Amino acid sequence: MKFTLSWLKDHLETEASLDTITATLTMIGLEVESVTDASAALAPFVIARVVSAEQHPNADRLRVCMVDPGTGDPIQVVCGAPNARTGLIGVFAPPGTHVPGTGVDLKVGEIRGVESRGMLLSERELGLSDEHAGIIELAADTPVGTPYATWAGLDDPVIEIAITPNRADCLGVHGVARDLAAAGIGTLKDQAIAPVAGNGPCPVGVTLSFPEGNPICPAFALRKVTGLKNGPLVDITNFLTYDRNRPLHVFDAAKVHGDLTVRRARAGETLLALDGRTYTFDDTMCVITDENGVESIGGVMGGEETGCSEDTTDVLIESALWDPLAIARTGRALNVVSDARFRFERGIDPAFTLAGLELATRMVLDLCGGTASDVVLSGEIPADRRTIAFPVAEVERLSGVAVPHARIVEILTSLGFEVAGSGDVLDVTTPTWRADYEGKAHAGSPRLRRGAHLVVRLQAPCGGLRRRQAGTGACQPDRQRPVRHAPEPGARPRPVASEERRSRNARPAAVRGRTGVPGRSAARPEDRRDRRPARHGETFRRRTALVRQRRSGRRLRREGRRACRPGRSRHTLRVRRLAHAGARG
Repeated sequence: MKFTLSWLKDHLETEASLDTITATLTMIGLEVESVTDASAALAPFVIARVVSAEQHPNADRLRVCMVDPGTGDPIQVVCGAPNARTGLIGVFAPPGTHVPGTGVDLKVGEIRGVESRGMLLSERELGLSDEHAGIIELAADTPVGTPYATWAGLDDPVIEIAITPNRADCLGVHGVARDLAAAGIGTLKDQAIAPVAGNGPCPVGVTLSFPEGNPICPAFALRKVTGLKNGPLVDITNFLTYDRNRPLHVFDAAKVHGDLTVRRARAGETLLALDGRTYTFDDTMCVITDENGVESIGGVMGGEETGCSEDTTDVLIESALWDPLAIARTGRALNVVSDARFRFERGIDPAFTLAGLELATRMVLDLCGGTASDVVLSGEIPADRRTIAFPVAEVERLSGVAVPHARIVEILTSLGFEVAGSGDVLDVTTPTWRADYEGKAHAGSPRLRRGAHLVVRLQAPCGGLRRRQAGTGACQPDRQRPVRHAPEPGARPRPVASEERRSRNARPAAVRGRTGVPGRSAARPEDRRDRRPARHGETFRRRTALVRQRRSGRRLRREGRRACRPGRSRHTLRVRRLAHAGARG
């Protein structure tokens, strides 16, 4: 998932540097895959004014411009852009600058006998787009001398993190900020969402029809907004998906006929979805229907027929809960991937169902106008909270690090858990956004192990297990090595290597029998495990080459020619035949 630093700070009050934030993200299990900082590449470029633009004496299509980069001392630049003129405000690159869009390093030079000491840039040369019909033109009131990246808002680093399947709560920027605040590098901005007062009941009703029990949709909330002007409707729903991990759907109310019914699909029903593909359903899938038939795939994707357009003035905003297993089964069967499916099949925060609808309504009213109705809720939002028996001693047994009892309570509380009790076993109640904690934890539970390691990572002052930088004594974050857990009570002890085997493995490679000859070794069979195994990439290449040789051999034999065996050249085979014939003679 990608987000900008400023977006993160919308939810996190912090003075931490970018390096500290990225290191903490990796430390708490949200591995940083990349950080893209466009400001570094665009730092040399400044906003400048063209003081004068005269015709080049030796070229019809060139102009000799005097450019003021904000210093008051104009610089001569030869420019071939057709829109270069006196008074234009653009982007200037001085000599010695690397142009990212073309890969050119600027130098002072002569163009048709006239010296040029820089360049006025187009969008393509800045790497912003493919537009290069002319140089960039900025508004007349743009401040001259300001760094272009700062003025254009391009100095905001983009952070990309990897989200493991169990951390669906961090598929929104707010969830990432919540974990960073728990790690101690800031304060979460968790403001309550005020409900929007409705202007009468919603004219469209919702029915959940699951007579067989086990509803695929436990709760479905709906609200109608009338008299709006469509523009950023899709942007609003996309923003809330990535900002709050709350997928929503918007129907064009004028295209919905009657009330909505959420039910299992009937075998053979079809829908033209928003991605332009037609899907055929079976009775294991969930759909949303009206009087005319299927309108959308529940929890996966909406339909084209009820989608919004530029002429849309009335909409129905949906915020629903879906069974994760049913959504995953439907997505795989239909071979459809969407942001909604990706989140619902991992589990989202049920407590944010109505709050997400209220937040979306507020954004629609502020950006599109209109009047909202009351909210209609069908079903019941589950109180999805579990209480886990958390033995305090398990933290040290599973991790090998002693963490004070008070610190364990503090960390769990900062992560949103409710902790009760003060003895050796704590009753820990999970927050609604942590769907990966299920059932009662016990000593061997993987979830309890993850919780213990999380406590240890947050407890350690330098990010868990550490190494000291040579010569400085400073703690440096490092990849955590595998921790050998203490055996559980009553568990069978692991076999211990004999003294002879340990001493043999400790000897140098030459003593163990390595001859130094490629492909040859005098090592005993029991010592072959000491050899360093080939890397996965090397093994793959060797196997691929072997398969190709075998295929080539079959092809040559089909053509009536004899091919050499894999790994042996024709010359080697011929020499061996002659040697064998000589031995027999």
